Parts: sequence; structure tokens; C-alpha cells
Amino acid sequence: MNRCKARRQSLSRRTSDRQSVADVWQLGMGEEPARVAIVGCGGAGCNILRNVIAPANAVRIAMNDEVVPTIADIPARLIVRVEPLQGYAAMDEKAVPNLETDEEKEISAALLDRDVALIVGGLGGQLGGWGMGLVGRVARILGDATFALATIPFGLEGSIRRQAAEAQLRLLQNRADGVVTFSNDQLLRVAKDRPMAKALAALGVIMARPASDLAAALARSDIPPLRRMLRGAHEWRYGMGAGREKHRCFVAVEEAYASPWFTSLPEEVSHAIILMSVLEPRTDEEEILHEVRRRSPKATVAWSSLPPIEHDDRVVVQIFAGV
Repeated sequence: MNRCKARRQSLSRRTSDRQSVADVWQLGMGEEPARVAIVGCGGAGCNILRNVIAPANAVRIAMNDEVVPTIADIPARLIVRVEPLQGYAAMDEKAVPNLETDEEKEISAALLDRDVALIVGGLGGQLGGWGMGLVGRVARILGDATFALATIPFGLEGSIRRQAAEAQLRLLQNRADGVVTFSNDQLLRVAKDRPMAKALAALGVIMARPASDLAAALARSDIPPLRRMLRGAHEWRYGMGAGREKHRCFVAVEEAYASPWFTSLPEEVSHAIILMSVLEPRTDEEEILHEVRRRSPKATVAWSSLPPIEHDDRVVVQIFAGV
């Protein structure tokens, strides 16, 4: 699973190479890659999913109420009825522990033999938000780990949509092991000069990368500790940064913490999942871990080093931060 396991052994689980990285464990050290399903729910979820580059250990699954151009190249599709989704998603798995509906059974068949469900979509509508909750319910009954990446509507979209998003988020947080939110209002910080359609498309690209990279990073042996980590935080945030040349690691971590959706104070972070693409594996990895620990000294850290993008001279750091 890991490309340089022997060379990185001293940086693996519970390393003590440096005092500053004493509570760190490395993802992807197991022999078998995790079997991941990346599920896009509704219009926003399918827009994100079309930008996901699924690694060999992952499958993409699109959930919508009809076949639309955005999912034309995704063979695994779940075509569902919108009307009953809210009621199905709200069923408590303790009170209703079995898969009772046709929709649940279809989702279950799509998630068969998966270890992790990464769920992406938008909150506030009738399909995506409730659909994410239903996928979370089914995945939990199946025993899969679940991690959701969800967009929050613009503040100007109206109280009805905002209230629906709040209800869907509360449900999703009860169904998934962890939820990362991406506020559309914060999108204006990174795409303020773009037309709205292009800005939302850019957000789809931004959210697709962590889904792709987290799927690629996981081994099957990571799933139990990852689930405990996800459940150990009340809320999750996401940030990404990049740096070049001498101070590339410092700049990349600094940018990640300054990302629009990283709204927590660094010292409040209790758990962190770090995905890094580096130029000098051991040197850059140690420096990135040091920079994260310096900002968030109380955090338990899980990390993975992924291959750099070809012809890219940057170090890229992605941080999921739990508070």
C-alpha cells in the first residue's frame, strides 16, 4: 500500500523521531487498501463527483432522481424518488435496524464489500441533504466508516433553505462518523470575481480533491482508528495550502490553516488528518508534521504522503481538522 514503507518506518504509527510529533500515526501502512465508495448525492454531489479521480481502491456512485449529463460517465447510479427520502433518512437505526425500503436496499447493494463511504453533496435541497443522511444510515447499518463533505447554502438563499440545511446537517452528524462543511458564503473569498456558476463549479473541484486523496491514503487496518478519530470531534473543518522553494512546507501549512473553510482557531484542533504531496519525502514530511504540531499542539494526528502531481514543483498540504 505504501510506496516507501521501509524508508518511512521511523515516521510510522506513534513515532518518536521528534518530541513535537509524539502523537502521530501514519495512514496506509497496512497490506490491503481500504475499499472505498465515494457517493455523490443530488445535483451538487454529482457535480463534485464528476471531478473526483477515483483511485483503484475506490468506486464512484451517483445518487439522483434522474440521469443527468454530470453523471453520464459514472456507471454506478442510484436513481431515487425525492419524496420519501426525508422520512427514510430520519429512521433511527436502533429502532429500525434493518434495511426496510427499496431505496435502502439499492444503496446497500452499491456499498456491498466497501469499508468506507465518503459522501459528498449539498445541504438545503430536497434530494442531496436527505440523500446524504440516508446513505449514512445504510452505511452505519452495514458497519462501514462514514465521512461526509457537505456544502452550506448562501445566506441570501432564504430562510426555508437555510432551515432545511440546518435540519439536514443535524441528521447527517448523527448518521456519519464525521462531517466537513463548506459554506458557500466563504466561496466568495476565493472566487469573488467569477460568475456564480463558475464559482460553484470551482467549489466542486476543490471538494473533489480531498475525497480522491483520502480514498487513496487509506488501508483497511486504518478504519477502526480512523472511525474513533472522526467520532472524537464534534465538528470538522478543511483547509488546503501550497508552497514552493525553501520555505514551501511552512507556507503550505500556513495557507491550509488560513483557508476560507478552516474557521477554527489552530489551538482548538483536537484531531487532524493530514494529506501531503511533497518533493523531498522524509524532510518535507517531518517539517509539515512539525508545523502542524506547532500550531495545534493538542491534536492527535493521522497523516499520509501521496505522490506529487507530475510537473508540479509545489508541496501541497490538506488538513481535516476536528474540534
